[in-house]
Amino acid sequence: MVMQKRILITILSLSVMASCARLLTVSAAVEEVNIVVNKSNTIGSLSREEVRRIFMGEKSSWPGGKRIIVLMLAPDQEERAFILREVYRMNESDYTKYFLQAAFAGRVEEAPKELPSAIQMKARLAANPAAIGYLKKEDMDDSVKVVMKLP
Repeated sequence: MVMQKRILITILSLSVMASCARLLTVSAAVEEVNIVVNKSNTIGSLSREEVRRIFMGEKSSWPGGKRIIVLMLAPDQEERAFILREVYRMNESDYTKYFLQAAFAGRVEEAPKELPSAIQMKARLAANPAAIGYLKKEDMDDSVKVVMKLP
């Protein structure tokens, strides 16, 4: 019995250490992520709390009434992990659970739309005046507008 407890504690400790190492690797890899919108969007800048409310689906329309479309990169991309940590304050499983529950309860119309790459994120943002998303600093160009820089 004592040996089983030691093995279980060792396994749990290794699991926690691996998770922490992954978080440190992600945070070291991504230094700056910009929250971005279409160039024609009239918003000049957003606070961290406003960004969080938009991404959580708590604020769903821009001034003027146009419905906000939140874009997210697919899981396992370093920018997504950064946004989950810095904006949502969640991990991947909490994020999934939150949007399943919020959709079921009618608190959100839909979860953010997932895109497979930063190239597609930038193209979708440039093409849709109602969209908001994020890009690493090095993926930016003049086709989109920064409304907040993280961290």
